[in-house]
Amino acid sequence: MVSIIRTEFYKMKRYSVIWIGVATMLTVVLLSRFMATASDGTIHTFENFSANVIWNNLVLIYPATITLISGYIIDRERTDDTLKNIITIPISFRKLLVGKLITVGCMAIALSVIEFLFTMVVFFASAFPGFSIASAVRVLFQMIGINLISFISVMPIIVFTTQRSNFMAGVGFSFFYGFVGMMASGHGLRDLYPITAGLTMIGYTDGSSETGNIFLSLGVILIMLFVTVLLVMSAKYREVAPTKNKQRKKKNAVYKRKAK
Repeated sequence: MVSIIRTEFYKMKRYSVIWIGVATMLTVVLLSRFMATASDGTIHTFENFSANVIWNNLVLIYPATITLISGYIIDRERTDDTLKNIITIPISFRKLLVGKLITVGCMAIALSVIEFLFTMVVFFASAFPGFSIASAVRVLFQMIGINLISFISVMPIIVFTTQRSNFMAGVGFSFFYGFVGMMASGHGLRDLYPITAGLTMIGYTDGSSETGNIFLSLGVILIMLFVTVLLVMSAKYREVAPTKNKQRKKKNAVYKRKAK
């Protein structure tokens, strides 16, 4: 398993989709800054500005982004036609899938740190008041926690859609899944809805008195993790049908051999 994860990190250097993740982290921070500018005279401290970043990232961008990165990394073996060679080493498809999910989990932590750094830069550039080391450390761990929990919430979607070589459908569904969290949280369903359940677990507050039930939230996330385990256990290697270009190349190669 360690060798699989190490190999995946090595291959990540070639994946341009990682830069999409970095770009979305910058986008959500800039969006939060724009929303702060548009607010009616509210004084934005470090804590409420970072709370806005966490919220906007959770319901608008992050679920779709991490699904895109995960789907791309998992599906790459099929599109590059290397999966059927890998599983002959002997590495089972399930083990490979778990290794890739763990790798993306590490990437989720890295994106959280990048999100935090962008938040710090924009905060200081905006000259907002209320910064302290203690609050910065707390926000960093909140961002890491909520992004990891959000990743767990969309893992069933990732595993299910990549099994069918249609991870872009999963990206669209994850965006909708995250966006609905905005309405679910506003109707007292924060602890029951998987995307927003992590807010209670990280101690997120947006100025309201709602604290949530941490045991209920934890139970929901454990259910999502259990569903993911079931999907991984039932995962099977599926070959992708060759594209028209690949079929044409094979036919041309056959014709050339016959001509010789």
